[in-house]
Amino acid sequence: MNEDIELMQKKFNTFEVDWMGSIINGPSCLTRHHIIKKEDGGSNDINNYALLTVESHRLLHYLEENNYVDYVNLNKMFLELNKSMAPPTIEYYDNIKKIIKKVKKIIKNKRRVRRKK
Repeated sequence: MNEDIELMQKKFNTFEVDWMGSIINGPSCLTRHHIIKKEDGGSNDINNYALLTVESHRLLHYLEENNYVDYVNLNKMFLELNKSMAPPTIEYYDNIKKIIKKVKKIIKNKRRVRRKK
């Protein structure tokens, strides 16, 4: 496992769910998401990472392409969590769930529209 991921798991006590609320099914499923992209001046260190499963990371980049406002809002939440230097709270996850629920509904509706064509 990557040292940064190990350090972040301990620092933020994220051993069961990632920063978007997805279940962690083992250490190999975790990735580091650059909150501020390197090409936008983001650093390559734990202060600019969010701990995400592969599934969450894919969803986040789907949002980047299809629902940029929610992508930005999630990244803002990740930055705030990093600045807090504390594990995610119930309130944090409740706010994440609201965004994810809305996004998954949008994805589901898009799939229905494609099937009807």
